[in-house]
Amino acid sequence: KDLNVRQETIQTLEEKAGNNLLAFHHSNFLLDTSPKTGESRAKINYWDLIKIKSFCTAKETTQKTNRQPTEWEKIVVNDISDKGLISKIYEKLTKLHTRKTNNPVKKWAEDMNRHFSKEDIQMANRHTKQCTASLLIRTIQIKTTLRYHLTAVTVAKMSKLEDSRCWRGCGEMGILLHCWWEWKLVQPLWKVVWSFLRKLTIELPYDLAIALLGIYPRDTEMLMHRSTWTPMCIAALSTIAKTWKEPKCPSTDEWIKKMWFIYTMEYYMAMRKNEIWPCVATWMDLEGVMLSE
Repeated sequence: KDLNVRQETIQTLEEKAGNNLLAFHHSNFLLDTSPKTGESRAKINYWDLIKIKSFCTAKETTQKTNRQPTEWEKIVVNDISDKGLISKIYEKLTKLHTRKTNNPVKKWAEDMNRHFSKEDIQMANRHTKQCTASLLIRTIQIKTTLRYHLTAVTVAKMSKLEDSRCWRGCGEMGILLHCWWEWKLVQPLWKVVWSFLRKLTIELPYDLAIALLGIYPRDTEMLMHRSTWTPMCIAALSTIAKTWKEPKCPSTDEWIKKMWFIYTMEYYMAMRKNEIWPCVATWMDLEGVMLSE
């Protein structure tokens, strides 16, 4: 109708090629060389046919027809009758509401039963890129944030097994949150980390979002000490990952050794970049506490 063609032309097109642009495109009405289609085209007014050909070969039209219809278009446009339309729309809305997110930080928020703001998600993503200059060490944080480590629950889903209990034999569900933070033999190490922070007079909330994702309170003082507590948390993550399937408490000595390793890597990276003094200033207090242990 927008092309100002005759009503008889519209009726012929609807009968032979469908009542929408996508159906008309798939019918190949204008290019079909069969006698039957040729007869149908002959019935159409010559000028109407030119208008239709011009419209169908336009760049904007071809882009629309080549695009696959969305689920909403399939429901609303392609259905001949309105029967069951409300039920279909309700079903689609229910699926959208219950659809699981693919964003790993949002998945962490669901596990923690918390809501992370846009700024929190940006902070976690920025933390994976800026937590350390060494890619080798940064990989530990990246794997944690991206939920890389397998758990009993994920293996059970992949292998279609019924047993999804923690591999450490505690009888709890083997989810990431439990393995990293909630398990009773992991908690002593995290408490040691926070006791070190108190020795350095750094008051940081005992929060798993800080330990696992680097999402900390928006406080100027916390920002000042970020370079100190970040390697401590990364070292703890690495130590816990080493005992992922073992029913034992992660060793404090192993954690301190991991911090010395991070310190060494940071030192040599700073030397390469000629930024040795900021590195020394950052680790000076922490080095004293580590030596005392």
